[in-house]
Amino acid sequence: MSQTRNVALLSHSGAGKTSLVEAILFRTGQIPVPGSVEDGTTASDHTAEEKRRKISIHSTVNPVTWRGNSLNIIDTPGYADFISEIRAAQLAADAALIVVSAVSGVAVGTERVWRTSRSRELSTIVLINKMDRDNADFFRTMDALTETLSDSVVAIQLPIGQGEHFRGIVDLLRMRARVWSEGDEPVEGDIPDEVMGLAQDYRERLIERIVETDDDLMMRYLQEEEIGADELTGAFNRAVRANVLAPVLVASAEKVMGISLLLDFLLSAVRGVEDHGPLPVESGEPPGLGADRPFLARVFKTMIDPYLGKLSLMRVLAGSLTAGDSLLVDADDVPLRVSHLYRAAGKEFTDVQRLETGDIGAVAKQDRIGTGATLSSPERPVRLAPQELPGPVMALALVPRGKAEEDRLGDALNKLQQMDPTLLLERDPETHETVLWGMGHVHLEIATRTLEERFNAAVNTAAPRIAYRQTITGKGDARYRHKKQSGGAGQFAEVALRVEPLERGAGFEFVNQVVGGTIPTQFIPSCEKGVRAALEAGPLGSYGVVDVRVTVYDGKDHPVDSKDIAFQQAAAQAFAEALRQADPVLLEPVALVRVRVPDRFTGDAISDLNSRRARILGMEGEGSVSSVSAFVPLAELQTYSADLRSFTGGRGAFSLKRDHYAEVPRQVQERIAQAATSTSG
Repeated sequence: MSQTRNVALLSHSGAGKTSLVEAILFRTGQIPVPGSVEDGTTASDHTAEEKRRKISIHSTVNPVTWRGNSLNIIDTPGYADFISEIRAAQLAADAALIVVSAVSGVAVGTERVWRTSRSRELSTIVLINKMDRDNADFFRTMDALTETLSDSVVAIQLPIGQGEHFRGIVDLLRMRARVWSEGDEPVEGDIPDEVMGLAQDYRERLIERIVETDDDLMMRYLQEEEIGADELTGAFNRAVRANVLAPVLVASAEKVMGISLLLDFLLSAVRGVEDHGPLPVESGEPPGLGADRPFLARVFKTMIDPYLGKLSLMRVLAGSLTAGDSLLVDADDVPLRVSHLYRAAGKEFTDVQRLETGDIGAVAKQDRIGTGATLSSPERPVRLAPQELPGPVMALALVPRGKAEEDRLGDALNKLQQMDPTLLLERDPETHETVLWGMGHVHLEIATRTLEERFNAAVNTAAPRIAYRQTITGKGDARYRHKKQSGGAGQFAEVALRVEPLERGAGFEFVNQVVGGTIPTQFIPSCEKGVRAALEAGPLGSYGVVDVRVTVYDGKDHPVDSKDIAFQQAAAQAFAEALRQADPVLLEPVALVRVRVPDRFTGDAISDLNSRRARILGMEGEGSVSSVSAFVPLAELQTYSADLRSFTGGRGAFSLKRDHYAEVPRQVQERIAQAATSTSG
């Protein structure tokens, strides 16, 4: 069996994950002193942008050795903007260590990583951090965990003191205490009298939860037989590996208190690769996992290193890979030979000859390998089912600052998307803008800064123009004669046509009802061509015209001067006049938005949505969180990511999906027209 355990540290922003990584690196002897987020000296937040913002942006792998065993501690961002980094870490992990602040408690981000970790069937562990801070409250936090997350959450440790009085931890499985003195290692001993009553109460709850997972132990418990500590611990560890119970531990990362107990627990209770159930596949037989199986790995992250180039980070799920071996990418038919293998440690990559089951490693400069790819042995081709990522929610229009930047931008954006699959690039066919979509304003700010600082492709940014359209709500009828005489060959054509509205989304329909040859047959396509050209703008501005039927029913020609261009011009002018008669209106894109906020912000969220011309569809309660669904005009959502974060203190989240076009209210239509006029002026 693999001796390597991969643990993803997950939380809402500000719970102290990066400081916890520093405490683990210090306790395992990897660094001489813990670094500081404030000072920009941490091992995992190593980029200039992370140091500048004092937040984690990228997930990083931090290998440590503890009591002869290997652990890969994967630090992740807390901001939901960087969801691709969070999900990548979950793909690479055997366990999710969800860090919760003893001060601020459970937040929307806590619930989000809890749900996704459980869906990935990771061993899920909760660590209540910051027990040394003012206003730290273990008991309030425990109540919130059980009410909000799951009744599978169960405490296996109790704090001795809280806030500035936090000085020790009670191990409820062994009923022993560890107490710290200033500058000393903790001393193990009896449980202090001050917490003995609480410890006995919580111990009884823990035993009840453990025996519920084992029929034999339950029978013995009901018969009041003695159950040994080793039996209880063994049953508990099995329940954690099976994801039946989620243990809660306590710590102070800043004071490096509780870290050894945490590492001991991770070694004993976290599942390995072999403990996972069958992985869903797109092609091939569901693979067996473990060291005795053919090689299998999943690429969970792509990096662009200034020296090594493109790096594809993988987690080995089965077998092993040696430098020089061949493998298949997504079960294709062309073997790929890998000449160099690397192992990651923070920002450093070390050349290695072999990767074993459970290892996290990388291959370099392989264009065929992308994020999410399955790497398999040629003797057992398989393609694992892809991971689903939420769609982007905010966009910026990009304009290169100069010709040199324009030449570099395409390649830079391609590299950026390889590194972050939640970034979406599109060329809007209606506004003709290059638009970059991301998960929020911070996400996009960092993406555009990366374009400039790493790829030398500076851009100016702006809110994308809204792709309004126009249509008609009534009918119109017009006739236009085009006559031009300039000394040489003349032009003549007359076209009469009607316009009427179609159902929303029907597009455009051209009908020929000319009888008697008043417009010769060869010029009917010219009329349609002229009308189609006129669809690009209408009476309300330079917005495309949609959902309209045009019927040409009469006209005149000239035996010498009628020609294709003349009928195009006549049809276009007749169409423009008919539109003006037919009550034209603007249409705007509308998105389906789902907003998740803590209950106390529900009223604020609904009020804010109403101010954005939303049509509320419904609201659902999910524990202490409310989920509100609404149709909202896309024009009203351009600042929503920042606004939601502001009025919820960063605890709100939302998803967005463009859904349909709807008529713009008249007063708003006038405002749009005035803005367009002032801009063009």
